[in-house]
Amino acid sequence: MIEVDEKKMQWSEGMTIASVLEQVPDARFCSVVRLNGHLVSSPKFCLTQVPDNSILQLLPLVAGG
Repeated sequence: MIEVDEKKMQWSEGMTIASVLEQVPDARFCSVVRLNGHLVSSPKFCLTQVPDNSILQLLPLVAGG
């Protein structure tokens, strides 16, 4: 099991941040993920493995002017 923004999700072998985000509604606005306390930016989502029992926090893109 993993936790994504305080919601439990099933974990699977080979899971990446990108595959987790495919299961989360409105995740397309996510530019950074905190994975077990470490920040991971969007270019590394496909490469970054998510270990079992991980905690992920989705940090959305914020823009303004």
